[in-house]
Amino acid sequence: MANILDYLDWRGDLPFSAAPFNEVDALILAELSYFPAEGIVPADITESISISEMRSRFDADKVPAEKRIVSFEQDIQLMNKLADSRRFDSMKLTGYVNHIDPAKDLQFAAMTFIFDKFTFVAFRGTDSTITGWKEDCNISFMQETASQRMAVDYITENFGGGDDVLVFGGHSKGGNLGVYAAAFCDGSIKKRIRAVFAFDSPGFVEEVAASEEYLSVTKKIFSMIPQSSLVGQLLSGSAEPRIVKSSAGGIMQHLAFTWQVTRNSFDYAEELSKLGVLINKTMTGWVSSLDESERQSFVEAVFTVLEAAESETINEINSNKRKSFAAILKALKKLPAEKRAAAKKALSQLATYGKKALISGLEEELADKELPKLPRLPDTAGLIGAKKTES
Repeated sequence: MANILDYLDWRGDLPFSAAPFNEVDALILAELSYFPAEGIVPADITESISISEMRSRFDADKVPAEKRIVSFEQDIQLMNKLADSRRFDSMKLTGYVNHIDPAKDLQFAAMTFIFDKFTFVAFRGTDSTITGWKEDCNISFMQETASQRMAVDYITENFGGGDDVLVFGGHSKGGNLGVYAAAFCDGSIKKRIRAVFAFDSPGFVEEVAASEEYLSVTKKIFSMIPQSSLVGQLLSGSAEPRIVKSSAGGIMQHLAFTWQVTRNSFDYAEELSKLGVLINKTMTGWVSSLDESERQSFVEAVFTVLEAAESETINEINSNKRKSFAAILKALKKLPAEKRAAAKKALSQLATYGKKALISGLEEELADKELPKLPRLPDTAGLIGAKKTES
């Protein structure tokens, strides 16, 4: 089964003039935004480096183990293949920012890639920090999170002038940020945006999903999810996703390196897996059963307990399980009654909707009903055109 690394082996020698930019290229750039590029890629958009320069300056030994995400080793392979490829050798990297502020529930990172005919802005998804995971959950009840606001500001500050074609993209929360930035940036910037790629990305609360700003960019959104998607089926959105086959099972399908590719696109499936359908019914029912205050109380309860471990990342909790879990259990017992009640109610309803979804799924299977096929989005080949775009 082939993935984005294999794709670079197959297509890395072809410039965009010979093989137009496509959704697999977009996933590669979205994944590259996870790379720890501090002190390597300049933050100033007027300065830039090549992917080869990035490789020569990077030292894996300087990245602490607790700061490494699951795909760390594969991301290094990705960088090496990109640096060796003709397809990406003229790409310029710039605008790297990485902000984490636990006090504001903020985890935001982005990187910009400049090509001859377009500029691609990649927003990083959730990293391994507790702060990042908490902000992900905040999306379930907030109309604007700290990173969503920062995404808009990043676009405004860096691309307020000029006439270059813009493409946004991101994996997981990064795709959510790309869509939000496209929807709520200034109109003069919005008209230059050709596409937004969202890879297994959560949606928005209903107020955002129904807003004029969001609806104005839905035709530009290219949404992809794996067959057993969890993250990409959360909350609302009007952009119909295409379903990608994965070499992994369950939640591990979220990882970009498990997504299957063909010659110049993903290997698409016609429908969700049975697990994906079950997840869809369960999460849709559960989230809709909680109002805004209940979602907020649940998130606060969960992260009050996790933060008691006094660890910055999930990796740190796992590396010292005995100490971390003891602190978590202690915090759980001290949780205020109202927060305990909120968490208990939410989890109880999650279990209830899971049972309902399972029963419904069995009934459909027994009735031999065919699952609905999602519509195909337009082919992305040739999506990126001239340097200038019409008003």
